[in-house]
Amino acid sequence: MKTNSWKKKASTIALCGVLGIALHTAIQPVPAAHAGVLGGVIGTVIQGAAVYKQADATIKHYDQTEEGRQELFAAYKEKYGVSENYYRKQQLDAMMPRLTRGIAAVDPSINKKPYLYFVNKDQSFNAFCSMGHVMSVNEGLYSMTEDQDEIAVVLAHEMGHGQKNHVASSIRKKLNVAIGAGMLGSAIGGSALTNLALSIAVNQIDTVSITKKDEWEADNLAFDYVVNAGYNPGAAAAIWQRVEEKYGKSKSSFAGEIFSPSDHPTHQQRRDNYVKKLFEYSGKHVTAEKGVVKVNGKALVQPVAANDKSGAERSYFVLGNLAAAYHNGHNKSNAYASGNTLMLGEQPIMTCYSGDPSASELADLLNKIK
Repeated sequence: MKTNSWKKKASTIALCGVLGIALHTAIQPVPAAHAGVLGGVIGTVIQGAAVYKQADATIKHYDQTEEGRQELFAAYKEKYGVSENYYRKQQLDAMMPRLTRGIAAVDPSINKKPYLYFVNKDQSFNAFCSMGHVMSVNEGLYSMTEDQDEIAVVLAHEMGHGQKNHVASSIRKKLNVAIGAGMLGSAIGGSALTNLALSIAVNQIDTVSITKKDEWEADNLAFDYVVNAGYNPGAAAAIWQRVEEKYGKSKSSFAGEIFSPSDHPTHQQRRDNYVKKLFEYSGKHVTAEKGVVKVNGKALVQPVAANDKSGAERSYFVLGNLAAAYHNGHNKSNAYASGNTLMLGEQPIMTCYSGDPSASELADLLNKIK
């Protein structure tokens, strides 16, 4: 293979708004018809079919073949750069197999197309999953949170997009619309359809048409993946609480907009969706509101800020532990204090810090209301 051959192939994906590299060579124009309007219409239909066929073949190449996946992986590394932080790489290398096993428990298809991943040098809070299960995590993610449970939620969300093939699906839908819209112009005169395809490539450099419905699906899948992988399910709500505290309530202020279009759910909506899921997961026994953790409708604790987490963020971790305890039947055992940690059966619930009630006080209260 010539040195630049992968770049030529990779450039085709820009048509789909994935790599952000202008489309130059992959879609070859079909000769225009010259036999009047009728010939123009026929030529346009042929041209449109040819353009879509070539674009679809390119999508399949990057999404379904190992050669294409590796080419896409190399292209992303060149575009975004590879982080030199060895600790981050080690952490990601440990987390991805764990999440993969969690996903495989409900979706064994992941074993047929293992994820390719790396930490890139971008300093915004973001991560992405493209076609072919090619993933990357921005260095900026770690400036938002160092908590592995919260990082796992972000990774699981992107893997949800990957498992449901949201990128390739959205690209195909967009191409159908673009090709259909371009036919009339081509029939009237000129190779408008090919120009339209080129325009899409140029103007979709850093966006991909992931819908709000797709975002909700990825969020909901992430919850199941995190649970199956053994992470604290409360981290799903906690990370969005953290994002809201840092960036405010407006979704438009979210850093790293490349894979987060403005029509996505707000931080609050995502957090509250996870709180509802935790309530259901617990058998409708536990919830949290305004930083207060409640068991069977009665207040248990309002954690104070500690360990770089606000009280509200900590409350969701406590909620996650309680939800897991109820889901797994630990609520049938007594609550007790183990040093500074509140336990319910074998499930740790909360480590108490200065300003929190003591673990023994919380154990007494929990035994009364559980």
